[in-house]
Formats: sequence, structure tokens, C-alpha cells
Amino acid sequence: MRNAVLERDVEIGALDSALRELVAGRGGVVVLEAAAGLGKTTLLRHLRHAAREAGCTVLSACGAELERDFTFGAVQQLFGPVLAAGGDTRLFAGAARAAECLFSPSAVSAEPPQSLYPLLNGLHGLVGNLAGTAPVVVLVDDAQWLDLPSSRFLGFLTRRLDGVAVLVVVASRTGEGDGGPLEDILAAGDVRVLEPRGLSEAAVGHLVRLAFGRDAAPEFRAACHAVTRGNPLFVHELVRVLVAGGGRPDAAAAASVTAAGPEALRRHLVARLRRQPADVQAVVSAVAVLGDGTDLHLVARQAGLPMPAAAAAAERLVRHDLFEHADPPAFVHPVVREVVLSRIPLAERGAQHERAAGVLTEAALPAERIASHLLKTTPAGNPARVTVLMAAAEEARAQGSPDNAVVYLRRALREPPPLELRSELNRLLGNGELHRLAPAEAEVHLRLALSQADTAAQRVVCAYSLARARNACGATDEAIELLAGAVGDLPPGMPGTVVAELEAELVGVARADLGSRSRLLEHLASFRLRPGRSPAVENAQLSMESILTGRPAAEALAPARRALAGDRLGPDRTAIWAAVQTLVVADLLDEAGRHLDRALDTAVRRGLLFPLALTRAFLARVAFLRGDLAAATDHAARGTAGSCSPNFAAPALDAVHVHLLIETGRTDDADRVIRDSVLPDGAEPRTALDLWLLGARTRLRAVQGNPRAMLADALTCERSYRRWGASLMLDVPWRLSAAEAYRRLGDRESAGERVAEQVRIARSFGAARHVGVALRGAAALAATPAEARRLLTESVELLEQSQGRLELARSLTRLGTLLVAEADRAAGRTVLARAAELAAACRATVLSDRVAQAMGGRGTARPGGFTPAEGQVAELATAGLTNRQIAGRLHLSEKTVEAHLSRAYRKVGVRSRTQLAAHLAGAGRPPGSG
Repeated sequence: MRNAVLERDVEIGALDSALRELVAGRGGVVVLEAAAGLGKTTLLRHLRHAAREAGCTVLSACGAELERDFTFGAVQQLFGPVLAAGGDTRLFAGAARAAECLFSPSAVSAEPPQSLYPLLNGLHGLVGNLAGTAPVVVLVDDAQWLDLPSSRFLGFLTRRLDGVAVLVVVASRTGEGDGGPLEDILAAGDVRVLEPRGLSEAAVGHLVRLAFGRDAAPEFRAACHAVTRGNPLFVHELVRVLVAGGGRPDAAAAASVTAAGPEALRRHLVARLRRQPADVQAVVSAVAVLGDGTDLHLVARQAGLPMPAAAAAAERLVRHDLFEHADPPAFVHPVVREVVLSRIPLAERGAQHERAAGVLTEAALPAERIASHLLKTTPAGNPARVTVLMAAAEEARAQGSPDNAVVYLRRALREPPPLELRSELNRLLGNGELHRLAPAEAEVHLRLALSQADTAAQRVVCAYSLARARNACGATDEAIELLAGAVGDLPPGMPGTVVAELEAELVGVARADLGSRSRLLEHLASFRLRPGRSPAVENAQLSMESILTGRPAAEALAPARRALAGDRLGPDRTAIWAAVQTLVVADLLDEAGRHLDRALDTAVRRGLLFPLALTRAFLARVAFLRGDLAAATDHAARGTAGSCSPNFAAPALDAVHVHLLIETGRTDDADRVIRDSVLPDGAEPRTALDLWLLGARTRLRAVQGNPRAMLADALTCERSYRRWGASLMLDVPWRLSAAEAYRRLGDRESAGERVAEQVRIARSFGAARHVGVALRGAAALAATPAEARRLLTESVELLEQSQGRLELARSLTRLGTLLVAEADRAAGRTVLARAAELAAACRATVLSDRVAQAMGGRGTARPGGFTPAEGQVAELATAGLTNRQIAGRLHLSEKTVEAHLSRAYRKVGVRSRTQLAAHLAGAGRPPGSG
């Protein structure tokens, strides 16, 4: 009788329709949401059978409350059977390679991911590879109990189904769990939600007739419907009890059914369990504790029974409709398991989970599986538990789940651990919280770890962890003191490579702090003598020294390129930013962008969340300097959205936001960004990235028509660069800002001195962009129009050699305006037309309007530019990548790639990649490309 399906035509029809769409090549998402017992599991069984009949690959999983802390537990259920069956070794090809470590210990990377993203992307690739051979149906029951990483995978997958033959069907119990899985899935859009309701009175009557073999009296039928509210599970259980008790479905019995109420159903189920023999009760309790699907021999150990007795008990439970199957044993419904667990006294439940942990330990199962039971025990100061919990945390960390690692480490601290482990536990917990972007919690535990360290070696590693956390939050001064203390406290016998890495980070952090020049030089000299030093780190720092001291660009570029060769510098270490900054200041923006793209790929692949914001900030700055305002906007927005507060990258991201707002005429919004930043009016910069924000603040004051505030900010820049030991560095053009302020205030002599100094330093450095911009500044102070024309002409010629399209557009605008004013209207309008084209391609609306005004209000039409996504796809396509390779690189579906490429073709009037490549080669990089 339990398999009868009544009044579910709508739901079955919707599922069958989704399956037909899938077979036709169109995936989708369906959510089943209802209270326990309303038939969600039965509907999933129906779809599983139909999907297999249609030749689909079916991946199934069921959430369980006990397994919520088991990292990727549901993912293991989904993919385990299909991978265990062997088959195509290409399943882990492409992006899927990142997820292989979840299923094969031998595939674990030497650098495990520190967040979920690379694994989620890898699992998405695995699903895509499976869908390449047959449509895939993903079925997940009881999603409210999913472990967090599996839940996030479902959300990740459902947002990326375009062009992939995958149907995801998720069943969740209404009002239970934290709602996270469904919220994430429903956010994907285009989701079909099915909400099975209780059966009608007529359907309940049908089930009663099947049970009793005769029609029920209307009063009896109505009473059964009222008590169960039409819940099929409760109806089945009620009529089972009534039939077993010899009752009759007549009007006289209706009153007793109504009086029993819903709670009677639970009591009847408990009574059924109590009537079972002791062996059966032991097995049913063991399965409730261990969870569905546990091997029967482990259930026997947990129940304290020989294997034959446990097997007989499991088979009896199947016959009594309490188990779905006997080996491995599983309950017919989670409600039954919940009732069984409720019969175990709370005081005894902890002991049962302790026993389960012992059984699983003897079976040499993964530490996380064992730890899931230890989480439910009462703290008792047991060192063995601490060891298992720490091992489980390491397993979770290696699988890219700092959230689960934190859960295990917190429980280990509550045990509590032996004194000698408390420092290391707090350090690991702090590191895990930092990877979760929870810096406040991380700081608490890392400080505690340092205070508890009882050896010199432990103090060093704790100081290093805390210093990196503080630096990530922008507290460079404290990070320097911690690292300097650690270097001074080095115990004998520490490996040379560890010592060198410690001092390398000290040098990198000191490099970012404007007031630590002397300490930087001291430790840079010391680092260069370390036998285990990294040549890449050394070259990166030497390149930055050349930039800071105003050496020619060519001299700085050689060590920078050596440092970046082979991608040996990771985005989670400070040295890479010194080398990349050298390329940026030297105006090798495309080269810097390529290294930053690789750094971004590394950060994503390894799940390094904190460096993502800084990487995006650099990418945004490079895009802005290139004049690609669309890409700059995209990177700045993503960097801000993916960061926490406080964050070392915040001033760099804010600086780009301010520049972009200025370019689009939104000065009030730019002013709000400044007020909410680390550098509101009057605040002094502390770090190198603060100087970018100060430069943006100075420019904003110019646009607002406040030359005194502009001059004050420019002179603050001057003091800050001198303090940093970088008075000749051309990163922020503060001299030109000071000159413009002096000019507006009527002090042309001081203005001329600053401009002349900027031109001299720029020519000595030898980067075209800096010279071209300086000459434009000099033109504003020229004594005659002819002198201004000469300077602007040279500025344009130099900027034509540069990768800074926006700066070229500005100089063209100035030159064209001057030519029109000097009555050379034909030449002027030709120059202005070029400026208009560049300004529109850059999406610099304020500059475009200025050009249009200079042309008498008849500016050239703005060409339609690519969006950032279209630009990225177009660039990769013309570089020879296939759609599939582009999809893997950009984490998109192939269908989305095809759509972006088609729109790019239409915008520039071409029909093939070859024509697109020719067009872009003639027009420069596509606007919107990153």
C-alpha cells in the first residue's frame, strides 16, 4: 500500500515535462517543498525510474541531520556510485580536474584549496563531462539537512545550467533546517517550485478502503482525514494501527480516531518499535545513530550483535515497513528515524555517538566521518577526541571547506585539549576563520594562540599567522612589529627556507608601509644573505627598489620579469605585488594584466579569498589606466563584493571607484566614496595603496573646483612619497596636480617648477605614458599657443606608443580644441573626431561630452562597445581558444560563450573568428576586454 501515489498528477506531470525537456537538450531546476510525509520522496522515486528508462545518468543523494558536518557528504553520494563503476577516465578532464581530490586521495594537490570555489567549479565541470555522454538528472532529497559544501555546490550548479543537459530536482522539508540550500537555488531564477499538498478526503478514503478491504463510513473517513490532515505517511501509519488493532471503519469508531489526534500516530509508532525483540531494537537504534546507508557489519558492531543476528533484525524491519532495505539498512522515511532517536534518552545519546566513533575508528573510516559523531558528545577532556577532530579539520581544509574545519576545531577547543595543543589549535582555528573572511574572529584566536605559545618555534609560527592576518586587514604597522619580533626570536634549527619566507614577508609588508623605509632596507639586506631565499622574491623587491628611487624603467623591468617568470610568486604572498607594480608604473599594462589574470586564476583555483580583492584592485587599476573603463568597473565591483571589512585592498578599490565616478560625471557619489573610505578629508595615508586613494581624492578636488584642497592633497602626496623613500616614483602624478592647483591660484611660477620637474623625471624614467601626460600638463602653462601646440603634439605622439588609451584621448581633446581655437578648424575637427572615438570606446562620458562641445555640439556617434564579458570572450576566441576552452577559462557554459561571441560578431559586422581577429588587430583591443 505504501507505494500508492494519489493526487500527484500535477507534480508528476511537471517532473515528466522537465525530463522531456532534458532529453531534448534543455536542462532545468525543480524544487519540491513540503512538510514531512507529503510524498516528496515518492515523487523522486518516480522521476529516478523514468530518467533511467529514458537513458539518463541519475545522480542521487539524501541529506541527513547527522551528516551535516561531513564535508561534501552529499556530493560523495551523488558521484560515488558512477565513479565507483569505473568507466571514462576523461570525466576529470578540464575544469573537473580540480574536484578529483574529493574522490581520490592520490589526486590531492600539494597546495590544497583554501575555499570552496575551485572545488565547486571542478564539480560543475564533472557534471558537464557526464552530460557530454548522456543527459544527467541530479536528485537530492531532504536538502534541509545537506552539509554546507554540498549545499553550496547545488546553488553553484543551478546558476550555471545554460546549454548543459542537466536537470536538478531538489526536495526539502518546509520549515526545517536553515533554509540555505533552497534560498541559494531559488536565487538562480527560472526554477519550477512544486508544493505537494495533503490528500483530499476522497483520497484518504481510498487508502482506508485498500487497508480494510471495504469502504469506510463517511464519518470515519472524515476523522482520518482530519487527524492526518491528508498527510500520506500519517494516513498509512494510522490505518496500519487501526487494522492491526482489529478496528472497523464505521461511524462508531470515528470518535476514537478524532480523540487520538496527531500525537497518537507517533505513540503508535513507538509502540510498534517497543514490541520488537531486543536484537531488532538494538539494530534500529544503531542505524538511527550511524545514519542510513552504513555498512551492515558496522551496524552489527554498534548494536553489539553478531552479523547473522543483525542481518536477521534488518530483514525483519524491512518486513515491518520500518526499513526501506536491509543491506545497507535505511529507514523508509526520515520521520521514522526521528522517532527512533527520540526514544534514546539525551544522556545516553552522547554515549551512543561515542561508541559509534569507536566503531568507525576501528574500521579506519575518514576522520570527518568519525568527527561527525564526536560533535554530538559531551566534552570530557579526552585527548583522543582532540586528535580525531584536528585530523577531521585538516581533511575539511584539504577539501576546501574552512567552514567545516572551523566547526571541528571549535569542538576540539571545547573538549578541552591538552595544554600543549591549545596554542596550535587556536592558530589553526584563526587561520580557518580568516579563510572564511571572518577577520574579527580570526584575530581573537590568533592572539590567543600567540599568548599560549610555550616554545620559540610555536611563537614564531603564531606571530607569522597573526601578522599575515593583520596585514590582510590593513594593519601593516602591527604586522611589521610581529614579523620583526618573530625574526628576532628565531630558535636554532629552523629550516632555512622557513626563515627566508618569514623575512621575505617582513620585507613585503614593510614595503607597503610608508613609515618603514629604514626597516625595509635593513631586512632586505638581511634577506639577500639568507641561504634559503627565493630568487623570485629577491628580484621582485629589487625591481621595486629601482622604481622607488627613480631608476630608468628598463633597469627595473629586468628583475621584475625574472621574478614573474614561471609564476613562482603566489597571490597570497607580498612579493608578487612589487613585481606587478613595477610593470604598471613602467606602463607595460598589457603585460601586467596577463600576470594578474594568472594570479587571479591561481587565487580562484586555490580558493584564496583574501588575495582576490587585491588582485581585482590591481586588475581594475590596470584596466583604468588602459582606458578600459568597463573592465575596470567590473573588476572593482567584483573586488568590493568579494571582500570583507577591514581589508588591505579597500583603498585601492575605492581609488578606482572614485576615478570611474569622475569619468562618468558622478562627483557626488565619488565624494561619498571618499567620506566612507580610510582617507576622508584631512586623513593622512599610511600604506602604499592609500596613495592611490589620495591621488583620486586630489583629482576629485580639482573636478569640484577646490584648488586649495587640491593643493593640500598634492602636497600631502609629496610628503608621503618622500617618507616612503619614493620621491622620484611616477605612480601618482602629484606634481601635475600641484601645478594645476598653483595655476588656478595664480602662482604660475610654482606651477612651472612642478611641471618642469615632472617632465624631467618622466623623461629620465623613459615610459611614454608618463612623459606624454607631463607634456600635456606643461602645455597648460605654455607662454604661446604655438608652444602649447608643440607640447601637445609631442604628447599625442608619445601616448600613441603607450597602452593608455584614455590619456591619449585627453591629449587629443586638448590638441583638437587648441587647433579649433587657432582657426585650424579642419585639422582640429579631425583630431577631435579621433578623440571622440577613443572616449566613446573607453566609455568616458564626461570626456565624450567635452569633445562634443569642442566640435560645436556635433560630436561623432559613439560606436557600440563590447561588454566586459563580450570583450573577454572575443579576445580569447581570437587567441585561438575553442568555445569549450573559453568556457573553462571564464567559468561559463558553452552556450553563454556562443551568445557572447555572436553578439560581438554583430557589433563589429563580422561573421568569423578570422574576421574578428582582423578587425580587432586594426582597431586595438576590444572595448570591454579585461
